[in-house]
Amino acid sequence: MTVKIINQSLLSRLWAMSWPTVLYSLLESSVGLVDIFFASYLGSEAVAAIGFSRQIFLVLMIGTLSITTGTITLVSQYCGAKRYDAASSIASHSLLLSISSGLFIGFIGVFLARYSLILLGAEANALYEGTNYLQVLMGGVVFLMIGFSTNGVFRALGDAYTPLKIATLVNALNILFSYVFIFGFGPIPAYGVMGAAIGTVLARIFGSSLAVYMLMRKSRQVRITLHEGFSLSIVKQILDIGLPSGFSGFFRNGARVLFFRIIATTSAGSVAVAVATIGFQLRMLNIMPALAFQVATATLVGQCIGAKKIDQAEAYGWTAIKFCSSIMAAASLLILIFPGFIMRIFSDSIQVIEMGIFALRLLALEQFCNSVSIIVSGALSGAGDTKPSLRYTILSQWLLMLPLAYWLSNTSLDISGAWIAWGFAPIIQTFLTLRRFIKGAWKKMHASGVVGVVDELAD
Repeated sequence: MTVKIINQSLLSRLWAMSWPTVLYSLLESSVGLVDIFFASYLGSEAVAAIGFSRQIFLVLMIGTLSITTGTITLVSQYCGAKRYDAASSIASHSLLLSISSGLFIGFIGVFLARYSLILLGAEANALYEGTNYLQVLMGGVVFLMIGFSTNGVFRALGDAYTPLKIATLVNALNILFSYVFIFGFGPIPAYGVMGAAIGTVLARIFGSSLAVYMLMRKSRQVRITLHEGFSLSIVKQILDIGLPSGFSGFFRNGARVLFFRIIATTSAGSVAVAVATIGFQLRMLNIMPALAFQVATATLVGQCIGAKKIDQAEAYGWTAIKFCSSIMAAASLLILIFPGFIMRIFSDSIQVIEMGIFALRLLALEQFCNSVSIIVSGALSGAGDTKPSLRYTILSQWLLMLPLAYWLSNTSLDISGAWIAWGFAPIIQTFLTLRRFIKGAWKKMHASGVVGVVDELAD
């Protein structure tokens, strides 16, 4: 079944779930932007230090995407099948996975912080400040993972408002704490760039603690229980669905790290890194609607599949793809028209602004293609079909973008060549992901006698 027009009733439900998630995602992105904004008062090297560090941080966050993707898919499908005890079991195991993997990733991140930044090309003050920033951030990463895991449970239940309320609190606390610890206040000394990480971690502690408390209430139909026994089979079920998404995120963010390395070796050096830091944060801000619709689409597709409504699951997918594509086309157009105005908000450096104008125009193309593939991936994720996206990411990012960026940056194009490669590579991934959805292998997995995800899981 192919939907020729946007289904208004389905769009209404998608929108009701998506707009709180859009606001939530904007607040999440602003956490990084707040750090960059405050750091800009400390100089371009401080911004570069955060830029380097956040790329390493994102790569090490593979565990988060793996756990949340599996959690959303399984909880939503169980709820669609009205098997709430099983959904509660998934939620409880999701929390346990978040804590254990968060502690492990945090330990590795603290230990490898300096070495990772050296590999990226960070030097002198950027290396020193970046190491301090990254070590503090990774030391508290377990709270970020708990927060994302619990938010995944809320969304799988169709509750997009609670994560928004928690994110509002976290964002407000982050602004307050980051300002105090960066610049100092009263008896609290100024920690500089490291203060931004301290503020972020403290805010995350408050947010994750509140989310866990709310999901442990006995009145909830689906809730986290401390007495839940640890089952390796349930962990395997979560990771079978989530790990391909996690590795896809790993390779995607890993490509971004290597891209930072490539542009750091161009003639533009730290200026190019500063531009990329601003550009990628803006990119994340602009694709938030797509990420929000991705979560809503995965949830509703999963619930429909759990209820054995395959045609309605496909209809939700097409509705999200068409509506969100139109939104992102408009957002990309604004960036194409006003790149200079946008860059001047974040920097007063003539070099950064001039280079940023060119970079943002190519990012506008990249973010549109990325947004379409994100939505389609959400629909596939709701059906448990997460492996193809991993293959497409490796092809487009590692086999196409990185070699092309390296080659072009070593020609007369220099830094411009690297940005050209980044802007055009997502076209391939978008085409392949959309083709996968249209061919409908995910529908056959659930509708042609093959056991679906919900039926595979033991009561």
